[in-house]
Parts: sequence; structure tokens; C-alpha cells
Amino acid sequence: MSENTSTTPYLDQFATNISEKIARDPEKYQAYERGNVTQRVLISLLKQIQNSPLLVGEPGVGKTAIIEDLARQLYQSNEPHFAKKQIIQISLANLMKGSDGESFAYKFQKILDELMAHKETLIAFIDEIHQIVGTGADTNGSALDAGNIIKPALSRDDLQIIGATTTKEFHEYIAQDGALMRRFDLIEVSELSYNQTQRILSKMATRMGQGIAVPESVQTQIMQLSERYVTDRFFPEKAIMLLDSAISLARLENQDEVTSNHVADIIHADYHVPKYVINQTTDERLLNLSTQLKSRVIGQDHPLDKITMKITNREAGLGDNTKPESFLFLGPTGVGKTETAKQLANLLFGDAQSFIRFDMSEFKFAGTSLERFKKQLTTKVRHNPYAVLLLDEIEKADPEVMDLLLQVLDDGRLSDEYGRVINFKDLIVIMTTNSGAKAIMNHHAKSDYVKNDLKRQANFEEQLEIALQGDGYRPEFLARIGALIVFDVLTLVDIERIVSLKLKTLDDKARAQGLRIVFDPIEVTHYISSFDLGYEYIDGEQVTSSSIAKYIADVGYKPSRGVRPIDDTIATYVSDPIAQAIMAQRQGQLAHYNTFVFRAVGNPPSLTSPYGDWQPRISTTMEGQYETL
Repeated sequence: MSENTSTTPYLDQFATNISEKIARDPEKYQAYERGNVTQRVLISLLKQIQNSPLLVGEPGVGKTAIIEDLARQLYQSNEPHFAKKQIIQISLANLMKGSDGESFAYKFQKILDELMAHKETLIAFIDEIHQIVGTGADTNGSALDAGNIIKPALSRDDLQIIGATTTKEFHEYIAQDGALMRRFDLIEVSELSYNQTQRILSKMATRMGQGIAVPESVQTQIMQLSERYVTDRFFPEKAIMLLDSAISLARLENQDEVTSNHVADIIHADYHVPKYVINQTTDERLLNLSTQLKSRVIGQDHPLDKITMKITNREAGLGDNTKPESFLFLGPTGVGKTETAKQLANLLFGDAQSFIRFDMSEFKFAGTSLERFKKQLTTKVRHNPYAVLLLDEIEKADPEVMDLLLQVLDDGRLSDEYGRVINFKDLIVIMTTNSGAKAIMNHHAKSDYVKNDLKRQANFEEQLEIALQGDGYRPEFLARIGALIVFDVLTLVDIERIVSLKLKTLDDKARAQGLRIVFDPIEVTHYISSFDLGYEYIDGEQVTSSSIAKYIADVGYKPSRGVRPIDDTIATYVSDPIAQAIMAQRQGQLAHYNTFVFRAVGNPPSLTSPYGDWQPRISTTMEGQYETL
């Protein structure tokens, strides 16, 4: 350390001379848009009492840059008091190393002694100064930590120290020690505004580019995207970090200019934002969303239209982009609420990771659920900020969990266990509930005239709200939800269409193994020519013949359970027989057929015969051969 080397052995070992570093290239360390804060620090240093400034602000607002700029100004100053002042940075981490056999308290006291001996020329800087609270205290309960060691020297004004810490850690550590806090002159460092940061970015683009041009249009994009998507950092740091990464990518690609694509690539890679969102291009997935949803979720056209319009309004810029789009799906079990959430994730975001599901019955225990849910939630959303978040059976969650969700719906952000701010505002939050199912089924049973009557509709909505509040939904929670979507009770025709979709999926799996499942009436007619006329011949006798989908819908549908029993019914009458046939073929016990034709034969249910006498029937065919299993 310059001329003081021989008299400051501990500072030489455990401190860095910032002023010497600045002296080699002063202009490199100029802090833009911070003249008022630097002036405030200089005033503090000239005070006769409480002349150790403490900079407090959010991470990334430029506290360290202000200290470097201060060192530059002191280096260039003509003010007699500052003419010989140098700023040195003390590393508490290095002091904690015990390999030299000396205790932390001993070394820290030696550093203070050297600072006091050179008070006229040295100013100490301690970054993350909240660490002095508790640092160095032994395990036997000794209060001799750095904070208590430093208090006497500060109270006598025997030395000057500049500290820097974040707002959160200031309140958690230093503010809790009133005696320590009173030793410092508190200086708040606020986040720079958008316009201030933009002016800084213009200067930094030239300095950091080093031959790589950054057009003004790209600088504007950096500002806009960092403000929109980099939610866990603050200006100016987040804009400068994005600029730095974009320049690095251009350099890696041997480009002499940073483009919009470079900036978009960084945002996409680091913050998992879809490219079409960044570029604000019209995406076909959104344009065809309603049609696609209706082809995958049957019997819910009206609810799906409402959902699509809410999402479209948001994408058009007419919604509130400071919080997530949110829905509460109501309706009896098995009518498509969860399936709608899954299909929204597939259609909007295109991959399985974009569907985040929580069974809220797992978070119903008071005292243990909140932190567990918060940790899992923030972890998943941090890695997938563009996703559908499904909270199944939300009413079963502990009330504290509901309060946490209230914050998410209101603020669009949440801090994780490490203090990082997680962005929730780009999610689609879907909560499902069976609350009010009885009222919905009663309303569905009414005639269309009654259901379309405005007064009766208002009464129905009032009944729903009473049912929700009876299940623990507080009015303020319901008020935060973007839209309540009531799913319709499914009809038998809806169920038949759902069965056909499921059979199509099963046929796709069978095709992958070289097999076919024929169930569609048009295809069945290719094998049984009279099928489209409603009959076929069995052993020379004409019998009624019907769609297997209609049979499964009739047998498998339970209004109280919706479509959930349908999968078991399909397994019983379709997949199980095929699986048995495949295994028998592999064992040589059955001829190798590749096509299975399904239908139901016999009389279906009627007014006089509520169950009918129909039964499922399977025929197989292979190269012109046709048999019945």
C-alpha cells in the first residue's frame, strides 16, 4: 500500500486499495446519474460527528459503483481535507480464515488500530457490512463480534468507515442493533429511473462494446426487455448485465453489431421467455386457441370461449400485466376442469414442463404446509415463469396457504427462501374446486328458459358465492380472482364424443405396434356393410348394431363422477381384450390379426327397456380373413 506499506501490515494483508486501482484509469470508474448520492457521502465524511456513511439500497442499484466514483473524486479533489484520502476495502471473509493462528477479533482490532493511526489518509470501505453483526463471536456465547469491536472507535470518531448493505439485510441485522446503527450516517440509494438508466446504458454501450456497435434501437430493446422480464434485479444493473451478455454473444458469433436477436436470445435462455412473446409476434396458437380447445375438451364451449377471450384480451395489451391471469374453475367432478388446464398449457406453451400442478389436499395441515408449499412453488415457477399453474381442489389448502396465494394474485411476485423475487405475472393460474357442484347440477337440470332468465341467473350466482364462502373462500380472495368459470354438466352426447377421443388415442398407440382399433361408424361400415343402416347379421339373424362409443358412454358414465369411470370402462371392453389377444398371439395360441373392429350388438336402452340387452362385440381381420373374438 503506497507509502504506508511498512506501517500497515494487517491492512496490506486483508484489504484492497481501491484508490490505487482507480488512479490507473479514473474515467473507467465514473458513476453516472449518482452525483447527488456522491455529494451526500462527501458531506457525511466532512461532518464532525456521525461521519461514517452507510449506503443502503436494493441489490444492483450501484452502491459499489458509487464508492468507486467517490475514490475517483477524492483522487482528483483539490479540497484540502480530501487531498490525501484513500479508500481501502476490508475483506471480512479473509479475516475469518484461521490458518495464521490469530483469532478474528485480534486481527480485526489490529486493522482498526492501523486505521486509527492513519485516520488522516485512510477511509475504510466494508461491503455487505451487515456481516459484522455476529462475525467473529465464538461458540461460547462471547459478544466480541466485529460489530461490538467497532462501536467504541466509531463513537469516538477515531476512524471513518463507509458501509454498504441491502435494504433487507440492513433491517434484519444492523437496525436490530440500535447502538450500532446510531454510529452510522444512513444514506439511502434508490433504484435509478428508466430514463436515468437509459442515459447510462448509452454511455456503457460505447465503453463496453470495444468495436462492437450497439444501435439505439437495440439499446431501447434492452431497456424494455430488462424492465419487463428481469424482475429479480434492479436498474441500472439489470440493463447493464443484459447489454454485457448481448455484446458477448455478438462477439462469440464474430458479429460487429449487436442485434435484436442477440438480446432476445439472452432473455429466452436466461429467463425462459418464449421467443414469440419477446418479439411480440402474432402466434397461431393464440389465434386458433378456442377451436383447438373445443376439439380437446368436449361439452364446455361456453366456458372455453370465456377463458379464450380473457387470455386474448391480455395478449392484446388490454389486461393487467402486473399480475397473473387467474381463473377459478367450478363444476362437478369429471367435467373437464383439469383437462382444460392441461390443454391450455400444451396449446399456449407447447411442452409438458409448462404445466405445473399442485394437489392442494397435500397442503392442508396448519403449521407445516405454508413453507413447504412456498418452497416448491417458487422453485417451479422460477424455472418456468411462462406456464399454466394448476391448483387442484384449492379449498382443501390450509388458510395460510390461501393467504400466500392472495399475495401472488395481487402482486404478481413472491420471494423465495433466498430472498430472490420470483416473477408470477406471466403465469396463467387456474384453481379448481368442487364447491358449489350441487348448485351447478340443480341449475343444469332446469329448462333453458329458466337458465337464461337474468334474475334466476343472478340467484344462481349468489348461491354459488354462498357455497364458496361456506367452504372457506374469503370475499377478498374471490375478489382477486380474474374470472369464475362454471363448467357445464356433461350430456350423454358429450360423453360419447369424449369416448371417441379416448378411443382415437388408444388407436394411435395400437398403430405404433402395427395394429388398428376400428370404432368410428364410417370405418366400421367398411367391414360391416349394413352397419350404417343400424344392423348386422349374426349366425344368419339380423340384430341391431350400434357404435361402441355410444355403448361405453351409456355403461361408463356416472353423473356424480363425470368422465372419470370412462377409462376403466374402455379398459374393460376395448384395451383388455386387445391386450389378451396380443399376448395370445405372442404365445402362438391365436392367429396374427392386425385389425380389431368394435361395436355393440343388441337393443340399446329405451323408454320401455332402460338398460337394453346390447353387448360389445369384437371382430378381427387380417389380409381378408374376418373372425369374431
